[in-house]
Amino acid sequence: MSKKKLIITGASGFLGYHLLRVASVDWEVYGITNSKSFYFGNATAINCNIRNYIELGNFIDDIEPDAIIHAAAIADANFCEQNKELSYEVNVEATKNLAGICCDFHIPFAFTSTDLVFDGKQGMHKENDAKNPVSIYGEQKAVAEDEVLLIYPEATVFRLPLMFGEPAASASNYLQKFILQIKNGEKASLFHDEYRSVCGARSIAEGILKLLNEKGIIHLAGKEKLSRYEFGLKAAKVFELDESLLLSCSQKDVKMAAPRPADVSLDISKALSLGFVPLSVDEELNLIATGKYL
Repeated sequence: MSKKKLIITGASGFLGYHLLRVASVDWEVYGITNSKSFYFGNATAINCNIRNYIELGNFIDDIEPDAIIHAAAIADANFCEQNKELSYEVNVEATKNLAGICCDFHIPFAFTSTDLVFDGKQGMHKENDAKNPVSIYGEQKAVAEDEVLLIYPEATVFRLPLMFGEPAASASNYLQKFILQIKNGEKASLFHDEYRSVCGARSIAEGILKLLNEKGIIHLAGKEKLSRYEFGLKAAKVFELDESLLLSCSQKDVKMAAPRPADVSLDISKALSLGFVPLSVDEELNLIATGKYL
């Protein structure tokens, strides 16, 4: 019996890396990438600029996928703040086009959004809480969410948290960055006043695949609300790092182009009721540290 076909956009990205590996067990996977190449033996790599509506549509028409997960984005909030037009083309326009293609072909479509659609004033946000992003990136994702569900009401929007995962997935992921800093004897500063529902990318990838056929907005995240500094302490313990090099700092101490919300933790009651079972932060960190993650 042949496997169902799955297209993943943003296949060379951090989440894409984990989605490819988790999905390849049960799916015939096609990974779409633009700026970076990737090699994963169980997936077919496709180079395509997702802003090219015609080329993208032709690929989808040729593959005839059973589902599409749209994980491609310009996710660097500071870059988006300084490059509004380019990031809008990728984060909003390309997303609208892809939702339209999926609607036309009646293909199950999952769009990955972010906890940064909220202003962070209350925390533990539910799916129906009012959106009020403070950054251009959050604003673009909030607009894209609305457009996706307007164009294709059967689509699924997954709001995702701050993620960590397999070191090979990205040298720029914040976990890899501060581990490398401390191993090199450098001090690493993490915010003590920025709270997220931190979660491992493996749990997120498994959750997306499990809930692909659901409709509407779903929060996928960890069960724990942690500051970046609290997460750093957990990671330092697991990876046996020198905790004295891990420094606590405030958001206001670091000047960045994009404003940062204080508490965008997510209520995941809905996802849990649908069968989402995320591992704890400690469990995922231990799997990564022992080389048993993927």
